[in-house]
Amino acid sequence: MDKILKEKTEQWMTLERKTLEQRKKAEQFYEEEMMEHIVREYIRNNKSKLKEKAKYLIVSVGTSYEPIVLNISLLQPERILFLYTSQSEEILDKVMDFCCLRMSQVEKSKVNETNQTDIYREIKRCYLEWGKPEKIYIDFTGGTKAMSTAAAMAGAMIHVQMIYVGTSQYMRDFRKPLPGSETLFYINSPMDVFGDLEIDKAYALFEQYNYAGAREKLGEIKEEIPDPVIRQELNFVYSLAQTYEYWDSLEFIRAYQTMSSLVKGIERDSQYSRHFVLQDFLEQLIRQKELLENLKDIPELTRQKRNMEILQQPNYVIPLMFSMYQNAKVRECQEKYDMATLLFYRLLEMIEQRRLALYQLFVSKMEYMKMKIGDKEITEEEFTKLKEKVGELKKAVFGRNTSAYLPEQISLLEGFILLAALGDPIIWDGKNTVPKLKRIRAMVLLRNNSIFAHGLAPVETGDYMKFQKFVVELFMEFCTLEKIDFTELSKQMEWVSPLDSIYYQMR
Repeated sequence: MDKILKEKTEQWMTLERKTLEQRKKAEQFYEEEMMEHIVREYIRNNKSKLKEKAKYLIVSVGTSYEPIVLNISLLQPERILFLYTSQSEEILDKVMDFCCLRMSQVEKSKVNETNQTDIYREIKRCYLEWGKPEKIYIDFTGGTKAMSTAAAMAGAMIHVQMIYVGTSQYMRDFRKPLPGSETLFYINSPMDVFGDLEIDKAYALFEQYNYAGAREKLGEIKEEIPDPVIRQELNFVYSLAQTYEYWDSLEFIRAYQTMSSLVKGIERDSQYSRHFVLQDFLEQLIRQKELLENLKDIPELTRQKRNMEILQQPNYVIPLMFSMYQNAKVRECQEKYDMATLLFYRLLEMIEQRRLALYQLFVSKMEYMKMKIGDKEITEEEFTKLKEKVGELKKAVFGRNTSAYLPEQISLLEGFILLAALGDPIIWDGKNTVPKLKRIRAMVLLRNNSIFAHGLAPVETGDYMKFQKFVVELFMEFCTLEKIDFTELSKQMEWVSPLDSIYYQMR
């Protein structure tokens, strides 16, 4: 303790306090003779504790001016909000005078000390007016218990640093701390203790395929976690949520960019540690990055109207089809059966489009005479026979004579009928061909009855399961025909969850 302060303290402690007048004189001595020395001692003892300089300070004002003066003198804020009551209003004058504060740097809000909502509202108002500053302190040393509790809770909500002035040498007889013993204390963020629970909540959103929600929550949490190792893990999981959010929205370029960054980060950190969340999924994430590397080219190819190239190149169309399959399975898990039906229907269309593309046919502009069977363009005679075959199949499917005209743009069912007439193995199965085409027709009608297509009611669960079963079986046949390992590629496409990481489960 400063020598002068020590002498002044001893003198102050010996002053008589029997009468009100004597107590006033003792208080006046404290204020006029000691307070400046106490402030200097406080700054000297606590300056090294300052984590960072903050321009903004919110203070709950009680009946003691001293702790407020101490922290304003130490922190030197540019803007201050005082939360005061009718009982503590007079304290503000002392604080203003002692700290030489300008009116332009001070805001005063009179609050109801028993109404915590009042305090929340004022803190929020000022926080927003100040532009949501990152560097801000809330000093809840003063005020009633209700006021200081409300201020602390508000601070936790907006993620600001909470502080108070305390002492280990409180003198009950004098109702003050031993002069010079005043200490600045930081209140740790609740995230230090409850952070793991908040992380679990964010991770659980992966199980619901709510990647936007997971990204948003992780974005908040990762800035509040003090442990750098856990914070880095959260950065990885945040990137994963971003990737799957983009992929789910078919934003392949962004998905590839975030996945590339994620894989690079995990590979880098794996050199130093073998035990962090998502590390055990590295191989699968690399496979997914490779799939996205092809998918990212599709938007530009589409813009250039090179759709046929997409359909003819397996490295483009196969990952695209499995993306449809994965998205449909996600909607199914979310019990969004109408949306899942649309996605499976799109997969059915892509099976048809891919098989037709092998004959140089594109559903939006069918140039039949440029069709190739094997390596040869179709002849007039072959085309005539093909139309006859199409007519026979249509009659068998619809139960009546129909036009043999082949339109320039064809529907899903017409495309499969044409494939059957061409003898394509995806649909041609001898005597089972017509029943298979009739099943496709039934599936088309089911999809058309969806509220997202032409109907007015949602798809029933039972109807959806029939539709899903048919499409998945046909997709598996397609994969066999195209020499694709359906099981392996399906596994590679599965979107992983941090909750399934062995390093998460080991904690």
